[in-house]
Amino acid sequence: MGKLGKAFLFLMLVMLLLTGVSRAAAAFTVVQVQVERPKAGKIVHTVTGEGVVEQMSEQPVYAVESVLVSEILVQEGQTVKKGELLARLDMESIRGRMQELSDDMETLRLENEELILMQQKEQKEKSRAKTRASEDYDSTVEQGKLDREAARRAVEDAEQKVADALKEAEDALSKKEEELTALVDEAKRAYEEACELAEGEILAAKRALEDAQKASGDDYSVKKLQLEISQTKSELWELYRRRREGEEGLDTQIRQLEDALETLQLALKEQESTDKRQEEERSRETARAQEDYENTVERCDRLVQIAFEALSDAEAALEDFRQSGAGEEDPAVRAARSALEEALRQEEELNQNQKRQELLAKRALEDASPEASADVTARNRIRMEEIRRQISALRKALGDNGEIRVRMDATVTQVAVSVGQRTADSAAFLVSDTSGGQLFTTTVTREDAEFVAVSDPVALVSGGKTYEELSVLSLSTREDDTVEVTVFVPEDTIAPGAYARMELVKQSPEYAVTVPLAAVHTENGKHFVYVMVPEESVLGGQFAAQRMDVTVAEKNGQYAAISNSSLTKESDVIVVSDGMISDGERVRLQEGAE
Repeated sequence: MGKLGKAFLFLMLVMLLLTGVSRAAAAFTVVQVQVERPKAGKIVHTVTGEGVVEQMSEQPVYAVESVLVSEILVQEGQTVKKGELLARLDMESIRGRMQELSDDMETLRLENEELILMQQKEQKEKSRAKTRASEDYDSTVEQGKLDREAARRAVEDAEQKVADALKEAEDALSKKEEELTALVDEAKRAYEEACELAEGEILAAKRALEDAQKASGDDYSVKKLQLEISQTKSELWELYRRRREGEEGLDTQIRQLEDALETLQLALKEQESTDKRQEEERSRETARAQEDYENTVERCDRLVQIAFEALSDAEAALEDFRQSGAGEEDPAVRAARSALEEALRQEEELNQNQKRQELLAKRALEDASPEASADVTARNRIRMEEIRRQISALRKALGDNGEIRVRMDATVTQVAVSVGQRTADSAAFLVSDTSGGQLFTTTVTREDAEFVAVSDPVALVSGGKTYEELSVLSLSTREDDTVEVTVFVPEDTIAPGAYARMELVKQSPEYAVTVPLAAVHTENGKHFVYVMVPEESVLGGQFAAQRMDVTVAEKNGQYAAISNSSLTKESDVIVVSDGMISDGERVRLQEGAE
């Protein structure tokens, strides 16, 4: 091998060594991540609760709400066997109610989409306004620099003219009186103009301050909402009183008034927040107008004073010249000095004006800065969750052919529904147990209750044993917003007084794409994930984190189902990282991770 070949081989070895060192140095600072690829799957919701088994007495039998009753097959005092048919609901009424709720759901969904689009548009407009205000501020600052440089050059030119005038003073004495007289006239006009200008600017600033101090007209929106809330409460208390006195059929009216009261209270909070922001804005505008008025008065006083001093100096010089015959100083010199004073005055005025312009531009930039947006869809989402629960109950009633059956041997103690009338959210029947059965009662959160419905199969774990093929007897919302779940326990299974734990499992339909919940991030109400993608680099084999927006269709404590995204089964979704990452940031796979 020749010298050239050896040199080339040595160079290649050095390059490989440097490449290895570079990779090692980069790997030392790059965030390490663990990835997982999306897969098809179901979202499993497990609802649990703990409680005690108790002896059962009189129990309610519920029906889905707002559905017509087509047939009642029992009467009060009648003894019924477990599974016996109590009543039938009208199937068309069930389907109609499901359609109504579906239409309501679609309306809320479209409203939410419109609200989100409006909010995004508003944010874009605010961002654009901020960008323009920032550009205006930068332009104002830059123009101010140019204007100040020009004013400084004007002062320097005026100073040079004073020096030149001193050299020519001997030849210009004959013209001094005429020029001094002209200077007096010019100074007088400048003084009069300064006074007129000052009077106009101060009057304008004073009017602006008075306008800012004027209180806005009374806004009766809050008072009107408070009155409506008071009237609604009065109507609601009257219905409560009538129901306590035994009057029936009031539950739907009560619920409607409760919903209306909640809506009015939310509207009141929003109106009060709006009034507060408007009051703060008026206070800020008044403070600014006061500041502008004081600055205008100060600046105008200074300009008038300068003009008055210039007039006094010109008149004194003319008088001295007339008394001395030849004048103390050549008019050209005085003119040059007056020009110098004017240039200095203009420079000072320009500096003050530039400060004022920069202050206004800065305020405009602050006003244009977008604020964090509130969640405008929260109230609709709560209503949508309630509708989903009602549709689920209606779907089950449809699957049961609208039949309401008793779940134990019992005696009918009360029939609270009538043929041709719609069901309420209260019990349709009350039955007294004659089977010797028991009840298990527990409480779950409102979020978990969304996955629980009457007649759902559950399992109870007690004393190391699991009792399956039990079912939910009833659901009842408590004042603390939790939901009480009651399970019927047959006789000779779990002893009364025994502690037990309920387990209810529901699975979603299969989704094409699911990812670990730890991979999903949220920012400004939007969900996104980071995907590890190859990065072009001279070192080779490098990766970067790429942000990808996603829509979460459903989730539990471990996984999230994804819709409307570009994720595929080959995407390397970042699940865990040993540091903060952002879009485009370099990452590397953690050693030992697949």
